[in-house]
Amino acid sequence: MPEFLCKVGTATGEIVERVYTAADEGSLRGDLGRKDLLVLSVRRQGGAGALIGSLLRRRKRIGTKEFLIFNQELAALVQAGLPILACLDILIERRKNPVFRQTLADIRDQVRGGVSLSESFLSHGDLFPAIYSSSIASGERSGEIVGVLQRYIKYTKTMLTLRKKVVSAMVYPAILFLLSIGLISVLILIVLPKFSEFFQGMNAELPMLTVVLLGVSLFLRQHILFLAAALIAGFVGFVSWKRSPAGSLQFDRIKLSLPMVGKIWQKYAISGFSRTLGTLLSGGIPLVASLDIAASAIGIRLFTDSFRDVSNRVREGRALWESLEQTGLLTDMAVEMIRVGEQTGSLEQMLVNISDFYDEEIDSDLQTIIAVIEPLMLIFMGAFIAVILLSIYLPLFRSYQAAQA
Repeated sequence: MPEFLCKVGTATGEIVERVYTAADEGSLRGDLGRKDLLVLSVRRQGGAGALIGSLLRRRKRIGTKEFLIFNQELAALVQAGLPILACLDILIERRKNPVFRQTLADIRDQVRGGVSLSESFLSHGDLFPAIYSSSIASGERSGEIVGVLQRYIKYTKTMLTLRKKVVSAMVYPAILFLLSIGLISVLILIVLPKFSEFFQGMNAELPMLTVVLLGVSLFLRQHILFLAAALIAGFVGFVSWKRSPAGSLQFDRIKLSLPMVGKIWQKYAISGFSRTLGTLLSGGIPLVASLDIAASAIGIRLFTDSFRDVSNRVREGRALWESLEQTGLLTDMAVEMIRVGEQTGSLEQMLVNISDFYDEEIDSDLQTIIAVIEPLMLIFMGAFIAVILLSIYLPLFRSYQAAQA
């Protein structure tokens, strides 16, 4: 959804600027009015150069680990019996991130003005996860803020562990790929041109392999600025296409159709969806609302759009497992486990079991892919270096043989 920069007046008389996400300006003004905020101005963020500007400027964000530590401290303070405002005052002083500190100060002011804690976090758009605001809201209704925070902490730790596994598994292949690109670039752009001057002095016919590689090297050196500009333009165009609704859907379909990697992507989405949905349901949030939040938390547009249709079907009275099966995005095993969970009344635990199972599957699949990619990259790099060396030494061998004859 689009973002709007709003200048609003709070119940305490303070005028602040905040960024909100909403379908349109009219619905945003209505939401702000219901929160007793006086809307002074609304400006949609965008316009010419917005894409390039968003790529160049650093986006305001709060790290997941930093937010996890904050919630651990907040849970401990609330459990000790301190009021929410006192907890926020203490936690604001401990924050080193200026964005987080300023945001918490605004949240504290909203709470002091009578706004609920969940609505205060929700007012800051995508700076905080939607699952967090909804979990806090359920805790406020049930009076179990500490339990809700502890469930969210456990959920965040599990998701961080899974993400860490994926990242750590791809570090070595990424380093190997970058080293290969760097070595190949040095050979083509620096080493080969040095030998080109030497070959010209030989006045001998060069092998076709040497002629082709020298031509490629010369072309790259002469047009390197144009190629760099083309790469930057291509990257900006790709990001623009990927951020469009149609482009993001198509890109997700491409990712899911990739051999080996597509299956991991699907399992990652199923695991994230199942764990988020199970966490929300265990917090007492209704199924339809939980489905909407869990769909948004996946971060994959194809799954998000399809699972929002699921919430509509469930709202109409359809079974959850049947609605999920119609999307064609879940595996048969996941659908069957959800069906059993619905029928036995243990849906929350079954969703956790699904996510645990696929977390292990993702770890195993990543190790398999790495075991395949690493030797392939080494073979490719060795073969390319061998071709470069042949293009250099073949003219020397021919010259030596001609001199001996």
